[in-house]
Amino acid sequence: MAFLELDNIVKKYAGTDRPSVANLTLGIDKGEFVSLLGPSGCGKTTTLRMIAGLIEATSGRIHLDGKELTRTPVHQRGMGLVFQNYALFPHLDVARNVAFGLEMRRASKAEVRRRVGEALELVRLGHLSGRRIKQLSGGQQQRVALARALVIEPSVLLLDEPLSNLDAKLRDAMREEIRAIQRKLGTTTVFVTHDQDEALAVSDRIVVMSEGVVEQVGTPEQIYERPANRFVASFIGRANLFDAEIKHTANGVAELDVAGLGPMRAVNGHGAKGSATVLVRPHRMQVSEAGDGHGTVETVVYVGDSIEYGVRVGDATVSVQSVAGREGRLERGANVRLSWQAEDALVLT
Repeated sequence: MAFLELDNIVKKYAGTDRPSVANLTLGIDKGEFVSLLGPSGCGKTTTLRMIAGLIEATSGRIHLDGKELTRTPVHQRGMGLVFQNYALFPHLDVARNVAFGLEMRRASKAEVRRRVGEALELVRLGHLSGRRIKQLSGGQQQRVALARALVIEPSVLLLDEPLSNLDAKLRDAMREEIRAIQRKLGTTTVFVTHDQDEALAVSDRIVVMSEGVVEQVGTPEQIYERPANRFVASFIGRANLFDAEIKHTANGVAELDVAGLGPMRAVNGHGAKGSATVLVRPHRMQVSEAGDGHGTVETVVYVGDSIEYGVRVGDATVSVQSVAGREGRLERGANVRLSWQAEDALVLT
């Protein structure tokens, strides 16, 4: 059994047609950083709140380190929570905010002082222990919330979109800091986010969810390079999805007839036959000017390190990302051919 085990968890609210979370089974190892990723309404926050004990599961069981927690109250689960809005006390200073959980557990004053000091040093806020919350920046408030969750030495750290209120640059810095702290402490962590870049950057594994159902569980590389289906492929990273007919497969590579492009090849690890969807990431496509091309360049966007082309092929637009300066830049209206290496395309089930 994994350290944190969700066994066939279901959450269904009265008056709804379908469950918010349906038959979710997941094991998380001790010290692992797992992200629940998906669009709004997919059930990721509901799942986290059932782990925390803030919401009671309709059915199923939750185990932590071999002990069933399914009906255990939230204050007895020993978990640290960081919410999207941080939920800090504005009338208390930084140190008292961090100390709150320890004081509720009736820790001695000496222990509270020691552990609060250690937690604030961990998040680099020791010099601001006497500040009021309203005097802090968004990033500093996020660190206070993290210190408050960590100071109780939780068995599991639960993070519910804690970076969504920060600007892009600070968000990137804070996700790296959270990951560094988690690695240092070895705390088992469940991180809820709708941001695919966050999930790819910090996770040991990612759980991709849609409409209450787990679509795929895997490492960031597995999720990105080998998505299980069309939903995962389109949700994680940018994707070109082509309709194709598989003509022949040998040694895991399929010969295809791709709509609008003609004969192509792609990895076919599932051994699919007949009609199929083929995934090719924009940066793995090649584009070249040709009089007898597949399509026409509609848009050209320079984004520094790369140039992004929108190529019209029939009724669809194909995205291609090329390294800036490597070849001559194509102009709008140019007739072009599209291609890819077989190992850079994937047949989806």
